[in-house]
Amino acid sequence: MDMDESAIPYRPVFRAAIGRGLRLRCPRCGDGQLYRTFFRMNRACPLCGLGYYRESGYYVGAMMINYGITAFLVLVVYLLSRLLPEMWHASPELKIAAWMCAAIIVSLLLVRTTRGLWLAFDYWVEPWTPPLDSHNR
Repeated sequence: MDMDESAIPYRPVFRAAIGRGLRLRCPRCGDGQLYRTFFRMNRACPLCGLGYYRESGYYVGAMMINYGITAFLVLVVYLLSRLLPEMWHASPELKIAAWMCAAIIVSLLLVRTTRGLWLAFDYWVEPWTPPLDSHNR
């Protein structure tokens, strides 16, 4: 049985895969954009046809990465602010509300990047091929 060379999944070097994820590019070709708008992701790569949605709940891993980075950043800034307690004179309630708002904003800003990283890492671990009719769209 003769296999089509384009059907063989290509595994990029780890550094290149993560770079593509950080640049929000297709993990397979490196050129196709992941997003149409700020929060609307393409269903597949507009250039090579690689599907970005593999299964229901696929991006739960990206949510965990997002949570971890957000929690780490908020914790570091909080601990640094504890070293300088006189920096901000406000009631504890106002400070809690500010920290909650900061965590939400950081989390929303990281959604795109963590999805790109998750997709790139998953493709690096186990590359998959686009459907055969992907170029006929």
